[in-house]
Amino acid sequence: MEDGNREDVLSNLPDHILLTILDRLNVHDAARTCVLSRRWQQLPAMLSQIKLDVLDFLPEGTTACYEREIVRINGAAVEATKSIMSRRDPSRNTIHLLSMKFFLRDNDTISIGHAVGQIMATHKVETAQFAILTEAHYSRRGDDDLVYYGRNFMLFFEACPGAFGGLTRLKLQDLRFGVWTTLQVEHLELGELEIVNCSFRKVVLISLPKLTQMAFHGWIAFQDPLSVGDVPLLETVDLTNVCLSSHKMVKLSEFLGGTSVRNLRLGFESEKIWVQPEHLTRQLAAVFCQLTFVHMAEIPEGYDLSWSLFILEPAPNLKELYLTEWDHLCTMETDREKRRALSYSIRKGLRWESSASRFQHRSLETLVIFGFESKEYMLTHVRCVMEAAVNLKNVFLYNRLACEMCRDNPPPSSFPFAETKKLLVEKIITSGIDSAASIHFLSGEAIWASHVAKKNFP
Repeated sequence: MEDGNREDVLSNLPDHILLTILDRLNVHDAARTCVLSRRWQQLPAMLSQIKLDVLDFLPEGTTACYEREIVRINGAAVEATKSIMSRRDPSRNTIHLLSMKFFLRDNDTISIGHAVGQIMATHKVETAQFAILTEAHYSRRGDDDLVYYGRNFMLFFEACPGAFGGLTRLKLQDLRFGVWTTLQVEHLELGELEIVNCSFRKVVLISLPKLTQMAFHGWIAFQDPLSVGDVPLLETVDLTNVCLSSHKMVKLSEFLGGTSVRNLRLGFESEKIWVQPEHLTRQLAAVFCQLTFVHMAEIPEGYDLSWSLFILEPAPNLKELYLTEWDHLCTMETDREKRRALSYSIRKGLRWESSASRFQHRSLETLVIFGFESKEYMLTHVRCVMEAAVNLKNVFLYNRLACEMCRDNPPPSSFPFAETKKLLVEKIITSGIDSAASIHFLSGEAIWASHVAKKNFP
């Protein structure tokens, strides 16, 4: 900096370049740039992306989130929201993204909702999303607390129709609305809906003309928990649940009836399989006719996998099939007495035989298995897929997955690490099969980037 010039080179850049830089920051960090100079003070009010995350207001290096901190940072988020909204000029700058993450706390939430509703009424907002947190996500809470959060959410919803009317993405988590409550969703703008560990008798998607992506995790009332109405653009569905011994299995032809999804993830949390294998019917074919990608995640270890093949026959356009077999002990309930008291299933697997003999699938190109073991039931499964998928190009077999806690005490593995064992396993799999597919044995700690992206969608 020269003696006669108190403006640094960065501040001399044009507004549109400085705004591009600030748009990459969250609101908390962007607001801190106001102290640099008078020039910078004007910029936060011109941002095209407003990303306010209540957790950004935690002190640096803090990971725990206690009640006192939650009260403080939620209050800071309220003030930041009001400040930003009050300084914006409606005649300038379309808001391309309005992303708000905050805790569900009485008047704080309604204050944020009113501020967001005001900006939606006076500005052009292309994409708006809420992530509404509860303290239950950060601490152990009883059912009474979760019911309290459910009531608070309904008060928020009723008090802030303007904010909800313009939403394009909504996530609900850890809310209890009563076992006989039906959540009916009808929204003109909503494109993504995520429901995690919430209690409803049923979720009814009445009319969501722009919905493209839905995740439904941990539904509590298990019997027929989802009804799909007018969702013409729905293409990505992620369904995950823990199935107890008393739960009936779900038929996907009924569960997803009226849709034609392209990407499907089914998660089992290392417990009982909750999907009922179905033989080919017109209704099942209609649901799976556009399917191109399937991931069956956290399948319990050691059980026959033939049931998963039922998804091939009604899905003629399926190109990629992923399976993750994993008893993730870090997250599972392992105490025998507690499992019995909570009605966890003793037998988690099932058997199924296809009614079609010598069935051929002509579109499947890629099979990926995480948690591969050189055991008979798994070798047989890979053979069956390779026999059916006549145009299969690649089979990727990864060894067992592991989180940080898992790595401290890894269970025994029969994955073929040595080259001689890999050749032997490949010979057993391909013996007598006319397939041009290449088999790749890979480490679970060095997953291909493309496989990571697919495994973790959406």
